[in-house]
Amino acid sequence: MTDLRGHRYPVKNQALHSVPAGWYELHVPYCGQRLEIRDIQINDCSIRHLIYTGYYTDGQGQRHQPATAVWDTGGVFTIWLHTELGVLFQRMMQTIRNGDYGQNLFERYCLTVDRPEPVADQWPANIRSFFDQGDGPHWWPQDDFRLPWRPAPLDPAEFPADRVVQELQQYLPHQYQLGPGFSTYTLKRLSDLPFIEIADIDNQFVREFVEAIGYRRLIDISLQTLDPGAFIDIHRDDHYNRKAYPYMKGCKKFYWCVQNSQHTKFKLGHSGCIPHHRPLLINTIEHPHSVINQGTEPRISVLVYGDMP
Repeated sequence: MTDLRGHRYPVKNQALHSVPAGWYELHVPYCGQRLEIRDIQINDCSIRHLIYTGYYTDGQGQRHQPATAVWDTGGVFTIWLHTELGVLFQRMMQTIRNGDYGQNLFERYCLTVDRPEPVADQWPANIRSFFDQGDGPHWWPQDDFRLPWRPAPLDPAEFPADRVVQELQQYLPHQYQLGPGFSTYTLKRLSDLPFIEIADIDNQFVREFVEAIGYRRLIDISLQTLDPGAFIDIHRDDHYNRKAYPYMKGCKKFYWCVQNSQHTKFKLGHSGCIPHHRPLLINTIEHPHSVINQGTEPRISVLVYGDMP
């Protein structure tokens, strides 16, 4: 088993173990013999149908669910458990709908894991504490407005990051200083209606970029720079009273960290630090978030709001 901070605790089947309270990722590897996992018990109590929140990753790296067995070399069964059964049942039953157990949850949900992310003492106490808290696994329904993030359809290979930055710097007319070490170029002074029709974008590259994300009409574009050692304090985006809110609600905000992503931490509420290896659609209205730049180069990101299906 591995806890949220990456500490490992070896366990054996049908043995008594004493571990610190909290969330653990249990790994059951293939050891040369096919095994059917019929039940998992914590403190002599079965987790019952919650066993179907586990999944099997075979030796070729393919993920299988439902799957409560191990069957090939290099394969491993994985499931998240909590030492307090009440916490485990509460979390899973609150996030997973009745009737979905025994189905492939990855087709209907996004699994995130909020892990503690210790950061340097240079950051304010509230930032350090925010990143250092880990709330464990969450299954988010894909059709729920609280879904924190999902992959964006844009293929970065078709839009080189350097070209995106160059075109947007030339196209976006407004420039603001949002805070110490935090600045932005924007298309509008305020991200709100009226829409800008795609055909009215007079830059072909920008027009194709927005269309590739999947927007039918545009609300706003931002190109943000966060300097080395700078941070964005914990907040939620306050768009509730804007006319555009129905089009911003949920995972509708395009986010792509195009420079210095490897040294940037972006924590999005209980979903934890978001992945930076590809563009995303994120939900910064429903989830408190904060960003820090731990590198020596500026962090540059592209953000877009618009009307999408």
